[in-house]
Amino acid sequence: MKKMFNLGILIFLIAGCMVTTAVSQEQVTLTTYVHDGSLDGALLSGVQITGQDAGGNTFQGVTDSNGAAVFSGVSGTWAFSFTKDGYDELDLNYEVNETQEAAAYLQKASLSQEETESATEQVTLTVDVHDGSLDGALLSGVQIAGQDAGGNTFQGVTDSNGAAVFSGVPGTWAFSFTKDGYGELNLNYEVNETQEAAAYLEKST
Repeated sequence: MKKMFNLGILIFLIAGCMVTTAVSQEQVTLTTYVHDGSLDGALLSGVQITGQDAGGNTFQGVTDSNGAAVFSGVSGTWAFSFTKDGYDELDLNYEVNETQEAAAYLQKASLSQEETESATEQVTLTVDVHDGSLDGALLSGVQIAGQDAGGNTFQGVTDSNGAAVFSGVPGTWAFSFTKDGYGELNLNYEVNETQEAAAYLEKST
């Protein structure tokens, strides 16, 4: 009777260990959505995700066209790393205790010093303004206002040689030319290097 009792305890202990192991190794599924800039941002495809579940098992995947990736693993604390070209890397831990969904977002990478200097490189444009046509006499006293590609505004007046000089961020610049007795002229101009340009005003009818 004593041997049977001891055997019963042994069977009970083995069964208890099996239940504990099954619980600790419970598999859950996490669907992860990755956004651009904030949780309200557009969903990002092509995000590389690597990580480790609570059991130490590694996983990896890439977000699909809906910005989602699905992983299964042992419930508990999971570690994640998110990477995508043009964005800062994101590392975080997340409690995954049941099959569920989660969301994260990536911030666009800040420019390197070299890229920043390139982006803010200044170019100079000399504008010559003529009367009636590009072959016409040069006009002094023309008011010129505008905005460079960086959104910086500028203004000036053509000198006695009909010229005005402006500096700004390269790209598309917007201009407005005005002078009493002439029609106003508005135009955009690509200014990608230090250069000269010409425009002309027509007399008001």
